[in-house]
Amino acid sequence: MAEQEPDTHAEHHEAFHLPPPSIWPAMLAVGIALLLTGLIINLVVVIIGAVISLAATAFWIRDARHEFSELPH
Repeated sequence: MAEQEPDTHAEHHEAFHLPPPSIWPAMLAVGIALLLTGLIINLVVVIIGAVISLAATAFWIRDARHEFSELPH
């Protein structure tokens, strides 16, 4: 049988960090869906989709930066 190695690196691992739930990935998906649908339907829908996509991306990055700054070093 194989010998069991002592768990030497278990102490070096820190807790996993999971981001909190966010609405911005869903909003980005809606914006991209509107943008692509607008390519078929109307230029106005493309513009609305682009604005939603850019805003969702900006807010998602803002939240991620804020969360990253609160992490312990």
